[in-house]
Amino acid sequence: MWCAVHVKSGRESQMETFVSKLLSEDIGTQCFHLTRYRRKKYGGKWQTVQENILPGYVFITTDKPEQIHRKLKTAEKPGILWGDDEYVATLDGREADLMERITDNKKPGEIALSQIVVEKDGEIRVLSGPLLQVEDMVKKFDFHKRVAEIETDFMGQKKVLYLGIEFE
Repeated sequence: MWCAVHVKSGRESQMETFVSKLLSEDIGTQCFHLTRYRRKKYGGKWQTVQENILPGYVFITTDKPEQIHRKLKTAEKPGILWGDDEYVATLDGREADLMERITDNKKPGEIALSQIVVEKDGEIRVLSGPLLQVEDMVKKFDFHKRVAEIETDFMGQKKVLYLGIEFE
């Protein structure tokens, strides 16, 4: 099960450290923020960079979300949380399924580059990477920015996730 903690943008790493210290290992959690790899051109050369994909959110995977919520609610609130209201939410099954499909199992929270090829007839074929799992959700390929746009509902809002692509 996935829980989302709403934090001030730019404070995701601090929240991860706070949660890791607060939660005992017996709860069996992983805490991370989502990052994607993508290609950017600097000085005429293509570089692979890692970027935060959902600023302001830290995710906790656990089998005991009620314990997580209780511990975070009773802890002294650091200045990294977004507000005093409810700031921990459990993702619904569809949202959690999407996150599990696009993230790397070995590196929690990381979204790898997807390899694509443009056929002679103009058809785009995904060869590898997270886009294989969500090909039907791709709304647009932006070859200039080297991203694929995935539109989804997330935490009650429409969100567009930009996943990195690389040409074969």
